[in-house]
Amino acid sequence: MGRKAYTFYADVFSYCNLRCPSCPVGNSDKEAPKPKRGLMSRPLLERIIDRALEQCDVTAFGLYNWTEPLLHPGVVELIQAVKSRGVTCWVSSNLNVLRTPEALVSGGLDFLRVSLSGFSQEVYGRGHKGGHIEAVKANMRRLSAAVRTTQSTTRVEVFYHIYRYNQHEVDAMKAFTEDLGFEFSTTFAYVMPVEKIIDITQGRITPADRQLLDGLAVPLDRAIAITSQTKKSSCYLLDDIIALDIEGNVMLCCGSSMTAQNTIANFLDHSIEELQSRRGMASLCGTCLELGIPDYFNSQPLFLDMARSD
Repeated sequence: MGRKAYTFYADVFSYCNLRCPSCPVGNSDKEAPKPKRGLMSRPLLERIIDRALEQCDVTAFGLYNWTEPLLHPGVVELIQAVKSRGVTCWVSSNLNVLRTPEALVSGGLDFLRVSLSGFSQEVYGRGHKGGHIEAVKANMRRLSAAVRTTQSTTRVEVFYHIYRYNQHEVDAMKAFTEDLGFEFSTTFAYVMPVEKIIDITQGRITPADRQLLDGLAVPLDRAIAITSQTKKSSCYLLDDIIALDIEGNVMLCCGSSMTAQNTIANFLDHSIEELQSRRGMASLCGTCLELGIPDYFNSQPLFLDMARSD
């Protein structure tokens, strides 16, 4: 029997430059405790990867979860740390900042996702609040040139988040993306984190939540009505994925908030078996599974017939 395989996601920088309403960085309660500020060092990342490789197979290591990795001044060195150990490396970015495109894609980075939600500023600014689509487009052009210049093998995907109000701009962004030589895909935008979904389903809804819900192509209540019908005792987010903060602390889940109450323990101080045992005892998981939230995150085809547009 082979070793257990895990995918790792680590927030290597503790800040995001945008405030997207569907993301916990943008929709968290202002009174709630905030995650620690700072960044992950290369030596710490190297110790984490080495310890992971001692205990399990590492499917991939993503240098992101909730925050913006390209704000990290040493992100290229972090990619090198992952790749020097023979591990697949992923990065996901809003691409409002792109400092050194040639260095970013020439060091063996396997996958770079660019997340966006429109082609015009008026539309894009609703889903990616605080972002500037013309800066993103300019950086996409620079990234495309860097891939060609360095003959990089980095797979670049532009990931378009579909809301009710932005579906008329999908084709324009698709054409722009493919003209640059990148892949293009779409996903229905959904609410995160898990705690926010639970609050909404239990009637704790803020005015900002109502605005977000009105803009979703897939209504949250109808989606949860479907996913809650299938009762599951296990979860791929728990069983197959390990999420870390900037200090190397294992968090409850890559879909939950990164606040202190979801901190399990430091990855370097405990075995994966112990960490997984602790994660499995969390009370939040029971409510999440009852609502079928993991399927909400991963069952987009089920929602095609209920998608709305303006």
